[in-house]
This record gives sequence, structure tokens and C-alpha cells, in this order.
Amino acid sequence: MDQPRQQVTDEVCLHLLTKMVVPADSDPIERIWNINNWVASLDRVIDIRVSHDSDMRQHFLLTFDAGRDVPDLVEVERIRTAAGIEVSHLVPPPGIKTLTARWWCEGSSKKEVFARRTIVMDKGNYSADKAIHMFRILRENLIKLVEHKAWDLEG
Repeated sequence: MDQPRQQVTDEVCLHLLTKMVVPADSDPIERIWNINNWVASLDRVIDIRVSHDSDMRQHFLLTFDAGRDVPDLVEVERIRTAAGIEVSHLVPPPGIKTLTARWWCEGSSKKEVFARRTIVMDKGNYSADKAIHMFRILRENLIKLVEHKAWDLEG
């Protein structure tokens, strides 16, 4: 009887998930969707060049400080659905093969907002410290985007 072959891969896939309790009268998905809020809330964001921004789709180049000699430049597409925001990094950060994310609330009260990031990288680029750092960034982004007070910069 043939033994099933195990597939060996040189990649690591991380699934990072966090949630935050928010006031019932807040709209965390709207705050996360608002590109101006990203600039105002996240110190790491250096520049955002928007090529498309509608109620349902955003496409932009994001330059941010990742602690390297040169800032990282990523290309991002975000799709807004009734359930939340789906994110694809069309050009991910250096050392990352693919990066997707999802932001959403569950239930009608919207008291909890969730953030999930899926990252695929070569095994050689992975370390436990890097995974912890990536989770901290996800958590920090969620907190700052949802709780930032001066998020409406259009007025």
C-alpha cells in the first residue's frame, strides 16, 4: 500500500487575528475605510497616493516607515462589502510573498471590530520575533485607526 506523500514547502503562512471592543455608537469600519484617517492616525504612514477611491473600492500606493534604511512602498486594493473590508497587497512589503487582510464587525451592535492578516513568506524570512512584531503592528493599527479622535479631516 502506497504511503501518502507529504508536501514539503519552503513557505510559512501566518494568520494573525485580533479584536477590539468599541463603543456601540462608533462606526469602526468607516474609520478604517477612511484614507485620511490612515494618514492622521498612523505615524508609520509617510505618503498615500490614491489612484481610485469610491464607496466600494480603493486602490493606492502606500509609503511607510518599516524601520529599514529606505521606506517600504506597497500597492494596495481594498474592497468594501456589507460584511467589512477586504484588502489585497498587489505589491507586498519586501520579504513578503502575499499579504491579505480583512476588517469586520459581527452582529448588528458592531461593538467588536476584528482584524485578520494573512501573510505568506519564505521560511528563511520567518522568525518568532518577526511574527510577534507583525501581530503588534496589526493590533496597534487597529487601536489607532478606531480610537483616533481627529479622524474627520475633510471639514
